[in-house]
Amino acid sequence: MQWKDLVFGDTTKSMAHLQPFEMIFEVAAQSVTVKFEFGFHCFTDDKCRGEPLTHKGERRYFCPTRYFYSSQLRDYIERRFIESMAVPHYSRKGGQRYFCLDLHEYAIFFSISKPVGSQNYLRLHVISAYEVDNWGRHTLPRGKPYNVRYILKMRNDGKSV
Repeated sequence: MQWKDLVFGDTTKSMAHLQPFEMIFEVAAQSVTVKFEFGFHCFTDDKCRGEPLTHKGERRYFCPTRYFYSSQLRDYIERRFIESMAVPHYSRKGGQRYFCLDLHEYAIFFSISKPVGSQNYLRLHVISAYEVDNWGRHTLPRGKPYNVRYILKMRNDGKSV
């Protein structure tokens, strides 16, 4: 997903930091290319406090806090992602399988898919990323955390975690 800069009156918010990019990781003695893409929820919320935005029929609101933290996502991915731990989760509400990285005060929710016919290539979609207050920590997915490198290996092999 290529994001265009957001324009609110005389203010422009650059979306350059949320453009897709690829990285290559060594996973089980194989070079695996991962394409990172960022979703609408990385810079919006549903609290009706910011400028209204619509994407693929979903209406949400620009969130300055999420936007600020989203500017740090790429740096985090480049420096620490592969050595992190993530909890797999199946959302009953949305029927979606995703993972949650819990970074103490920040959570990153993502899904991983292997395009049909691809070899050593995965698409990782960051669904949402936001600051988690102490009172909201109990709402994060619980379960056994797995090393991201292991999750990538399993997904590259076409298996679920």
